[in-house]
Amino acid sequence: MKRILGAALACLLFNIAATHRCAAQIDPTWESMSQHYQVPEWFQDGKIGVWTHWGVPSGIDENRPNDGSHYGRRMYGPTASESGAQRKMTQELTDFHTKRYGQPSEFGYEDLVPLFRAEKWDPEGIVKFFKDSGARFVMPVACHHDNFDMYDSSHPWNSVDMGPKRDTLKEWKEAAQKHGLKFGVSTHLYWSPRFFQTARPYQKHGTLAWKLFNMDYAPKAYPSQDSWNQHWYDRCWEIIEKYDPDMFNNDAPFPDEKRGKRLGIKLFSSFINRDLKENAGIQTVVFSCKSSNKPKDAFTYNLERGSAGEIKPEPWMWATDLSGGWFYRKTAVNHMSIPVMIGNAVDAISKNGVVMLNVALRGDGTLPENQAAYLTTFGAFLKTCGEGIYGTRPWKTFGEGPLKMKDGRQGENKHPFSQRDIRFTCKGDTLYAFVLAKPTVAITIETLAQGGLYEEEIGTIEMLGTDEVLTWNRTAEALTIELPETLPGDPVIGLRIRPAGLAVETTETIHGTSTAATGPAHYPEFSWDTIPLYMHMRKSAKFSREEIEYLAGFPVITLEKTTGSKTYGSSEQGSLEAAKAIKKINPNAKVLYYRNVMCNYSTYQVNDGLNQIPGAFLVARNGKTKLHRGVREIYDLSNPVLRRWWVDHCVEMTEHEAIDGIFLDGNIKALEPAFLKEEIGVAKKQAVTDGYATMMQDLRNQTPSGKLLIANIIRARLPHSGLDYLQYFDGSYLEGIESQANGLSRIEYLAKGIEATQRAARDGKIICMSMGLGRDATKGLRIDDTRQRLQPGENTRPRLEYCLALFLVCAEKYSYVYPHDGYSVNNNDSSVWLQRFAEYDKPLGPPKGPAVKNGNVYTREFTHASVTLDIENETANLVWK
Repeated sequence: MKRILGAALACLLFNIAATHRCAAQIDPTWESMSQHYQVPEWFQDGKIGVWTHWGVPSGIDENRPNDGSHYGRRMYGPTASESGAQRKMTQELTDFHTKRYGQPSEFGYEDLVPLFRAEKWDPEGIVKFFKDSGARFVMPVACHHDNFDMYDSSHPWNSVDMGPKRDTLKEWKEAAQKHGLKFGVSTHLYWSPRFFQTARPYQKHGTLAWKLFNMDYAPKAYPSQDSWNQHWYDRCWEIIEKYDPDMFNNDAPFPDEKRGKRLGIKLFSSFINRDLKENAGIQTVVFSCKSSNKPKDAFTYNLERGSAGEIKPEPWMWATDLSGGWFYRKTAVNHMSIPVMIGNAVDAISKNGVVMLNVALRGDGTLPENQAAYLTTFGAFLKTCGEGIYGTRPWKTFGEGPLKMKDGRQGENKHPFSQRDIRFTCKGDTLYAFVLAKPTVAITIETLAQGGLYEEEIGTIEMLGTDEVLTWNRTAEALTIELPETLPGDPVIGLRIRPAGLAVETTETIHGTSTAATGPAHYPEFSWDTIPLYMHMRKSAKFSREEIEYLAGFPVITLEKTTGSKTYGSSEQGSLEAAKAIKKINPNAKVLYYRNVMCNYSTYQVNDGLNQIPGAFLVARNGKTKLHRGVREIYDLSNPVLRRWWVDHCVEMTEHEAIDGIFLDGNIKALEPAFLKEEIGVAKKQAVTDGYATMMQDLRNQTPSGKLLIANIIRARLPHSGLDYLQYFDGSYLEGIESQANGLSRIEYLAKGIEATQRAARDGKIICMSMGLGRDATKGLRIDDTRQRLQPGENTRPRLEYCLALFLVCAEKYSYVYPHDGYSVNNNDSSVWLQRFAEYDKPLGPPKGPAVKNGNVYTREFTHASVTLDIENETANLVWK
């Protein structure tokens, strides 16, 4: 991990020279792979993937006896080396095949291919289910040991020419991209010549089956055959070139350095080098395999059906099978229960692992209900406890408890956990503790005893999935947590533990004591000394010297869409000039460049490129194109060329030293089902929403390290208040937190917005809250920017105090607020522009704990202030101590 962070930092600081170093080609040696292989953040953050074994075996009689996922090998009879239970299994399978289909010499494996038809396969629906169940990547098998390719292959035995007559890899990838998931492939090809050795006596030269059974290669000496090793290389490289996977899993041996002319390591290093070349020297792909004798920092180690005894220094993969037999068989039994599977998954993640769950589709392409139940239950757990899973890293220790896990492949745990089995993850200042069995008595965690590994004073402990306040006690022996009246329904329970003062560090300055908080290197400066402020405005002309000095006093500044466009000719140049001027005064200020994900504003020079993109804009069913308030076009995010254009521009702007990130507006328009539904239809709107998710994932992947992405995304009107989409961003801007919608009352809507903001802030996300000071707008959007302008002499104190109180009951470290009467500062539009309220300079100090909600009243204590917010009566009280 240190190597990864160091490489990213070097690329950021030393620009061209460092880029050349990062982009250096990896030599085809394990030593070079060990020096340069870097696990991308998306894999470490995503944590959960679904593997699919599906192919010719899936279409065979579902009531067949156990075949160990090797029907094609066993149907031809035992090998000379088989004995005991394995020989018995093979003989039973041969007998079954003979009775069910006929003698293998007459009805061979090639005759089973037409039985695999995939007639009910809906890849989009299945991938959506995977995503809803918590998956962040999918990995179908491209070719198993049976030598049948599940894609449009140069090898004649493939799913396009035979069986389903569909390019399944292409369709899996399209579905994954539509739903914003990463796409991997798994190949099991290498030992295919050995797999079919007992079928060889029945093959005839010159037939198509000759190629299926690898008759041109030796069944035992194939690892030394140059022809086979090159054939393997070419088949694998074809997958990489044609399907451009984010992950390549080699689930079999490969040509080694002694007998195979190093073609194995050549393929793997070439896969990484290809990615480095396409991504400016930054690795974005994952290579995994099961080679226990190779350096574990040279690839991602697949501990298939195994586990880790301790925290591994490098990210690894726990792959397990939910079907009971890898390929579908109706009578197969998964001896790992659902609660144990979830406990095993959390155990792996606590030890730096990533989880890959295999499902086996039926031959018709449907997902068996018993396997779906595993994913559904796991998904429900992740909806409750996902904040302690996604984006986390191992803590100082993985946990405690009586159940000991084996270290290595195979032998995965199938025993039930107890409530004494605890696992930890962490994210920022937050520690997550998972109880791996539903507790029946008070939870005891010895690792968190006073004076132990958790050195900070505990400030808050919350149980994920319940709002009940927990009673707890920390002694020199243990941390004890009393159970709430009602436990969440998940088989594993998650706890959020935060330090007192939210890990605020006290440092000495020339002015005395400062409560400046530290965090991720690219985050803005933050301090609890006074109310943390944010700035968000637009001015089409050049800023004056006074205005630049004013802006430079804020830690985070968003330059809205028309910034400087009249003076400098475009929003790009105007924003860049303003950013340079601000950074010249305050190099630590974070300046964000504005981009709207939906609306095409005319002040951008980059818009010239839209003429080269057919279908760039949405068109209503009546032919109209200016769909945003009748004055401007709306981007068609279902268009991949348009999405690439949009992402490329954002990435290009972040490459300027003065631009610290992107502010993304218009997200609600992409996600709100009602927006443009009547104009373009439900299906098209869904395609736009799906395209939005893909575009945000692409932006996250391509944004340079150290640059911020802040989106206007938290909104109570969205499912889960938009929190599901925060995976793409460093934080959220908020406007309209008081603007009721979706049939909720004003109080219900605001309470839901407060809860969502608190959750995001506690999860370490940046919060930039916009609060309008003027009276409510009488019509239109009724968001903060559309509130009525303040009038000369108008008493702003009650509203200002209410805005600040609302912010303070939500705020955590990296939360900032902007009270205002409009974003525009053209021609004295705003009466608070260049002003500073006295409340901004009053001592605040860190919070003593989270806000307490009693009915519709929130209270919270800070070191130097007491906050009361009454959202029913729209009143607040700030008492400064």
